Amino acid sequence: MGKAWPIFTLVFLAVVTGGGAESLSVLTYNLHGFGVEDWSTNSPQVQAIGRELRHLQPDVLTFQEVPYTNTWQMANWVVAYLPGYFLAANSCTDGSIRSVILSRYPIARSQSWLCHASLAGFGYSGGFTRDLFEAEIAVPGFGQPVHVFTTHLKAGQDTADSTRRAAEASAISNFLVTVFLPAKGDRPYLLTGDLNEDIARPPSSNPQSVQRLTSAPTGLRLTTPTNPVTRSEFTWSTQSGFAKRYDYILPGGLLWSNLVSSQVFRSEVLANPPPPLQAGDTVAASDHAPVVMVFRNPDNPPFRLLSIVLTNQQVILRWESAPGRQYRVEASSNFSTWLPLAGDLAAAGASFTFATNGGGAMKFFRIYRTP
Repeated sequence: MGKAWPIFTLVFLAVVTGGGAESLSVLTYNLHGFGVEDWSTNSPQVQAIGRELRHLQPDVLTFQEVPYTNTWQMANWVVAYLPGYFLAANSCTDGSIRSVILSRYPIARSQSWLCHASLAGFGYSGGFTRDLFEAEIAVPGFGQPVHVFTTHLKAGQDTADSTRRAAEASAISNFLVTVFLPAKGDRPYLLTGDLNEDIARPPSSNPQSVQRLTSAPTGLRLTTPTNPVTRSEFTWSTQSGFAKRYDYILPGGLLWSNLVSSQVFRSEVLANPPPPLQAGDTVAASDHAPVVMVFRNPDNPPFRLLSIVLTNQQVILRWESAPGRQYRVEASSNFSTWLPLAGDLAAAGASFTFATNGGGAMKFFRIYRTP
């Protein structure tokens, strides 16, 4: 008579993170709206922009050069291209154009800083051309709000314009160091926008505007997104030949350390643009190309299974954990119906151990991390 072998439970473990966004994608885009009269969704230019937005579907969008008198049309953009998104449009204007921020997630607060502020203390006798615009965004699963800043620095490459632009960059750096960081420096933040200066190809006066923004005290980090096809970092001009990089996303240290991917988007270099995107959309939309960056949620890192042990009809699961986070364990016999075994398992250390009866029918297990 053969030996009777015990019936062992087959263990399958799925590690599941949940309760919030696992990443945050950000787009910055100069929309080339200066002097444009038709900013409605009937405009071919706006429709080209809209097709790009539908294709990219970023979580947060910062726009520069929105026509001041047509700002009200941005609500129609949301309905047409990004339904359900939140809109902040209370930025300062130079009388012609302004900045706007859209977000998939709620905008808790938006505020214009440095609106036409004096630049006398920063080497220029005059005022800030426009402003530094901020949106405080409540991203699900992030431990704290994300602060998104955008700006549109003075255009022009002659010495006078460059001096003013450098002074604006210094004013922003000073604001970050003396106002924002002392109060909220532990939060994720980033600066986006059309800085109107190529850090690698500066004007002859070399005002180093970008370097002033990325100086160590601000915590902002220089990034160099490129187009995945051309490998070029140029963002301007789509319509007269790419020669400059004017558009930037500068993350603070927390987001920079969780940077996943980035790109300068150009529809015309795609082999087969997926509908409704058209190959000519980037050229038709603006003289700037959009820049997109994706960040991992710094408060929702993935966790690993460390061990599975089956002994004496008992299954012992051990996984990576974070103090203060909660987990639940579920079981199934068919991958279709999952039943809770234990919930509200609060972790106190870097690993968590859970034991359950492993006898009887085949079982599969999964671990779910709650917010």
